[in-house]
Amino acid sequence: MPTVAAVSFLNARPLIEGLAHEPGIELRTDVPSRLLELLLGGGADIALAPVIDFQTAPAELCIVPVGAIGSDGPTHTVRVFSRSPLPGLDVVHVDGDSHTSAALLQVVLEARHGRRPETVALEPGAAAGRNPPEAVLLIGDKVVHTGNWASGYPHQLDLGEAWKQLTGLPFVFAAWLARSGEDLGGLPRTLADLRLRNRRRIPEIVAAHANGWPRDLALRYLGEILRYDVGEPELAAIELFWSRCHALGIIERLRPMRLYEEAQFSILNS
Repeated sequence: MPTVAAVSFLNARPLIEGLAHEPGIELRTDVPSRLLELLLGGGADIALAPVIDFQTAPAELCIVPVGAIGSDGPTHTVRVFSRSPLPGLDVVHVDGDSHTSAALLQVVLEARHGRRPETVALEPGAAAGRNPPEAVLLIGDKVVHTGNWASGYPHQLDLGEAWKQLTGLPFVFAAWLARSGEDLGGLPRTLADLRLRNRRRIPEIVAAHANGWPRDLALRYLGEILRYDVGEPELAAIELFWSRCHALGIIERLRPMRLYEEAQFSILNS
């Protein structure tokens, strides 16, 4: 039985909603930073993993271009919060759930301010504790669920918006990845069809899964802010991001992009 691994965040729901009821497919959910381990260890045949993992994984992977989590401007949920101006930051406490966002932070701050602050792991609950860090990077539902603590951080930066201003391109945070050379059978088609069906089911997805979110914000988040398709602009953005990471030494070796069944790319994204 093929196994699909994905995050349980609200932002992934338009790609996976209904998948658990597809016959012959198992769905496993975990935090983004654990998905690569599942994929490489054989616990999943395909994973909605951070795009930086394509480059840093110890094994060759391919992108299955039937869906992704991205934005073409602000994300609302990938944000830097700081008590001091961003150009002077020395340390940023980073949410460990996403490898891609941590790398994007370095790329953006280097391009905008010519500096790369040290990144340290953000302890669970530290951002809302008694002595919160000077600057934090948070992703996903936590940006919404942590309440009013962010009012103490007057300097904020949405990394998706910053990337768009820097490059003019969308940004892709996570994409479907598989082990290179694996035969996924009809799984890519199933995921592509599911993505297209869920475009019409955003209100239902919000009603079922947007716990703790203001309804109007959740509808706009899934229906307008986030992007789930993978086309030429998104692939160009991924390659540019990898190139910039390589230039900064975040990626030691730059692998060429590899697509699963590249000849069927236009069919799978119809």
